[in-house]
Amino acid sequence: MEGIIVETSLAFTIIAGALTLLGLFKFLAPKKFNENAMGELHQEAINPAAAIRAALGGVVLTVALIAFMSRDLGQAEANTILCAIGTGLVTTITFVLLNKVRGFATEIPVPPLVLLGTLSIIAFTSISYDTSTVSSELQPEIVSPDVYRVLFEDENIKVIEVEHEPGESDDFHGHHPMTWYAVQGGTLEMTAEDGSVNVVEIKTGQIGRPLQGQVHKAKNVRDTKFKAILFEEK
Repeated sequence: MEGIIVETSLAFTIIAGALTLLGLFKFLAPKKFNENAMGELHQEAINPAAAIRAALGGVVLTVALIAFMSRDLGQAEANTILCAIGTGLVTTITFVLLNKVRGFATEIPVPPLVLLGTLSIIAFTSISYDTSTVSSELQPEIVSPDVYRVLFEDENIKVIEVEHEPGESDDFHGHHPMTWYAVQGGTLEMTAEDGSVNVVEIKTGQIGRPLQGQVHKAKNVRDTKFKAILFEEK
């Protein structure tokens, strides 16, 4: 992506912090918020409007919590959350502006809209489509040369042969965007960097394109050899 890109974890932190302050203001001082946003209300409308505003503050705090807990996600998962948050913020801004168009409001609450607009920009500019971020120290042929062997490499592609003997495990590694082909199928126990384990059954002749940028390791849990060819893009 061209231009300025906000680092994902920093973006989530900024969004979480700003929405936390906004949500707390809505929840703890709903009458004051309504007064600033809508001016003086009829006496009988003050408490119902405050109740609705406080509930909306809870919704804002929920989104802030989601952003805070997403700081350490992988890039693919982070992209999804950031896109959802950015789209949600833009939708909220649009609905608030439509209130003026539809005659439901006499004024547009500029400060909150500026804040939400800024956060939506941060969310969208922190989405990264650069999945080829595997460091040289985590390349599979470097960390597990007994399992991975480079057959061919140029400036565009790298072809790697994978051979897991029965019970054999490689070390934690990552991949550039790639497609794999199973020459001899098997069952692999995939362990993610966070310790989660997923057992995958791969058939001979199967082709796949996994999520990129995820650090993991694989163990052959069958009593037969597993063999595959990886086609990594650069």
